[in-house]
Amino acid sequence: MRFNEILVPIIKEIDQLELELENIATKLDDSSLNDIFAYFFSIPGKRLRPMLTFLSAGAINNQLTPSINHRLVQLAVGIELIHNASLIHDDIIDGDLERRGQKTLNNTFGSKIAILTGDALYSRAFTIFSDTLPKEFSQTIGRVTEAMSISEILNAKNPFPDRETYLKIIAGKTAVFMSACCSLGAAIVGAGEEESSMLSKYGKNLGMAYQILDDYIDGDPVAMKNVTIEEGFQFAYAAKSSIETLKDSIYKRNLIMLVDYVLDFYSPNVQNAL
Repeated sequence: MRFNEILVPIIKEIDQLELELENIATKLDDSSLNDIFAYFFSIPGKRLRPMLTFLSAGAINNQLTPSINHRLVQLAVGIELIHNASLIHDDIIDGDLERRGQKTLNNTFGSKIAILTGDALYSRAFTIFSDTLPKEFSQTIGRVTEAMSISEILNAKNPFPDRETYLKIIAGKTAVFMSACCSLGAAIVGAGEEESSMLSKYGKNLGMAYQILDDYIDGDPVAMKNVTIEEGFQFAYAAKSSIETLKDSIYKRNLIMLVDYVLDFYSPNVQNAL
């Protein structure tokens, strides 16, 4: 299965997202900061979280007015900025020197500059949420970033966590965010409570599966001590089951394809590209 196949129904929105990110990089730039933001935004990414937002929205309603489409793209932009800000901070915490084949921001410019760059991206994301999106969206994303931060603290305090703590950490670091990507994408195009709940569960289960499989690919001894690879597969199957009764569409089918891609990608000899 090719990853680009999953993008087919949302390629227009992905292109709009990329343009918005380029514009934000320009707006954030000061003449003395061009190299910092230009360097960071040049690091390629697969935009997994915006993909979840766009596919979830399409699974509910793919006939959007220009106004709703604009808000959907802004939602995805805010989500991607939060994700990237968290990556910058993660690289500093973990002491990582490379990401996606390029030097990390902290490796290139130092930890102080990297921390402040991450803060700037967080700030721009929260501005987008407060200026463009409903108040409850800002409240949701605030809870998400809080959960992510608390999970990082928990991880830092427990380098060798037990099973319960490990599952709590990966839920907060990954699954809660993916769940919000799906539920907010659905909500902004008019999803009902039942539809939003299905997609929220899909995102949470996918996030758990993704993180467990990613940890196994990295040979993480903590993951291998606390969970089996079969449990990662079970979360993936649960993600599929979560949207089983959602109306059929190419968007729903591609959400399922995304789960299959994550499962197919698992191999102890391959580095995860998502």
